[in-house]
Amino acid sequence: MPTAGAFAGRLAEVAVSNAAATSVSATYVDVEKVNSPRLPGSTDTAEASSNDSAGSKEYLPTWESGTLSFEMVADENATGQEHLWTAFLAREIRAFRLRPRGNAATERQVRFLGIITSIEVTADKGDVAKYSVTVQRTGAITRDTQ
Repeated sequence: MPTAGAFAGRLAEVAVSNAAATSVSATYVDVEKVNSPRLPGSTDTAEASSNDSAGSKEYLPTWESGTLSFEMVADENATGQEHLWTAFLAREIRAFRLRPRGNAATERQVRFLGIITSIEVTADKGDVAKYSVTVQRTGAITRDTQ
C-alpha cells in the first residue's frame, strides 16, 4: 500500500500568541478543536524581459504572501478561541504557529505574524456551531524545528 510519509493521517495544530506581537518569538496558546488548517503561499513575479531574452519572456520573483485558513468547533470556554476573537475585534497583529500535533524535536513548524481578516460563524439547526477563520500573513514566514 502506498504511503504519503510520516505526516499522513496526523493532526495539525494551530496556535496564536497570547498578546499582540511584533515577532514570532512569542508565548503561544493552542487553538482548540481545529479542523483542516491550510496555509497556501504564493510568489508574485515581474517581467524582466529585455532585447537579450532571445524572444522568450523572463521573470523575477517579487512579493511573497500567504493566508492561513481553518475551521473549528465553537467552544465558548476555549482559551485559544477567545484569543482569536480578541485579536479579531481589536484588529491586532498576532504571532501564529502551524505544526504537526506533537512535540518531536525533529518535526518542522511554520511561524508568522498575521492579521485575522475574518471569522465566520455557522450554526446550522441540528449541527454543532463552527467558526471559519482566515488569517492574512504579514511579513516573512519562519520554518524551523519545534
